[in-house]
Amino acid sequence: MALKSSLPLDPVVNIIVNLSTVSATRRKFNLALLIGDVGSIADFENKRIVTYDSVDSMLQAGFKSSDRLYKAAALIFGQAKIPPLVAIGKISTTAVAGSNTYTITTNGAADTDTVSFNGSTLTAGTDYEVGADSTVTAAAIAAAFNGKTVFSSIYMATAAAAVITITEKTAAGGHTPGTMTCTGTIVIEDGTAISSGTRAETPVETIEACRQADAEWYIANYCAAITNQEILDVVEYIEATKPTSVFAFTTSDAGSLIGETDIFSQLKTKAYRRVIGQYSTTHQDAICAIVGWAMGAMSADTINSSFTLAYKSEVGVDAENADQVFTTNMVNTIKGNYGNVYINRGTYYNVFEEGRVSDGSWFDEIIYLDKYQNDMQLGIMDLFVNNNKIAQTEAGMTQIKNAVKVVCEDAYKVGFIASGTWLGSSLLNLNYGDTLPNGYLIQSEAIADQSQSDRDERNAPPIYVSFKLAGAVHHVTVQVDVNR
Repeated sequence: MALKSSLPLDPVVNIIVNLSTVSATRRKFNLALLIGDVGSIADFENKRIVTYDSVDSMLQAGFKSSDRLYKAAALIFGQAKIPPLVAIGKISTTAVAGSNTYTITTNGAADTDTVSFNGSTLTAGTDYEVGADSTVTAAAIAAAFNGKTVFSSIYMATAAAAVITITEKTAAGGHTPGTMTCTGTIVIEDGTAISSGTRAETPVETIEACRQADAEWYIANYCAAITNQEILDVVEYIEATKPTSVFAFTTSDAGSLIGETDIFSQLKTKAYRRVIGQYSTTHQDAICAIVGWAMGAMSADTINSSFTLAYKSEVGVDAENADQVFTTNMVNTIKGNYGNVYINRGTYYNVFEEGRVSDGSWFDEIIYLDKYQNDMQLGIMDLFVNNNKIAQTEAGMTQIKNAVKVVCEDAYKVGFIASGTWLGSSLLNLNYGDTLPNGYLIQSEAIADQSQSDRDERNAPPIYVSFKLAGAVHHVTVQVDVNR
């Protein structure tokens, strides 16, 4: 006999299924951004950044093999270590509002003067009041112009001291402010106009726009003309922005071989950490080769996959001393200012020397520390999101430290950290001379020692992670003693 209805089993056997929230996607730190002129490539019609998985896909999109961006991407994908993707960023144009300044050099008199601009005429004593000095008069004239519909529909006037500034309201509207004419005793001198129109973005404007459009890329190279000052401007921005990133550049400036006012020495003086540069006269984007190698290496995340950039080959780049004399002094000058260079040593070896950023740190240390900072942050955040709560107890602190431990174990697995003796300052239970078996130690202050205010604010006690870097050997001395 068929049942007309069935009652649920839940009152008898109630099964609760909890599916955890998907963890945040970790930044891979293996995506390079190449910025340049994309011409009329359709992919960029409504996008600032487009990613490609090969140079073939770039050709299919409409790039030409002669394009600078294509050649830079060929370096990225042409190394022994190959990243899965490269990002291409578009240099766009920006609208410029026309403007001009008008300086009152002789103050006028009431009822006798007129000031005219773009079809609007102001009469002293009627449209504006002459002030006791040029500063007051300038403010009055600016306010009077703004009150004219013919004027205010196109322009806006401001005043500072004795200077009136007129600016086009709609940037690139084609209304460059022209001459201001006067009658009577008042004298006003025109400044130099800024033309209404469009201009190419500056490198730092493009970098800023690319960061806003997509924050996943880690290292950027500007594949277009860029001055030393523009490099400094970009690096100033990169140093301060989040998430962390690095700027890479290539220079052929002969001043780098002297090492006094060149870009390497300027960056070194400012102790910038998030920039890596290469001297090359053989390829205008030579740095892309080592960037591609590094991004490929970061794609592995396997046992002992950590790396150093020193002595790697740059496929597609000629060594500086391949076809010209390039002396040891030149190499040492570049490296002394923490620049890098691709050279031949001993006939058989074309090698990149030596992998430093501009404050003297090693690039591999910077990228891995950025990665593990990011992973720790997201790991702890996932813990908060996927649990009802983390108790403000030692057990709760253990949960947090276990999330940190996962990241530390990854750093040990790839070989970024290694067992060794702690030679830093003492910290809680870690003392100078202690051994870190797996290259790290995670400690926290006791919950019982927390202040009441910290408990009330639900702050965790500080957690301290001590890393012992595995480092890398770049130089060896071998003494051979021979006895007959």
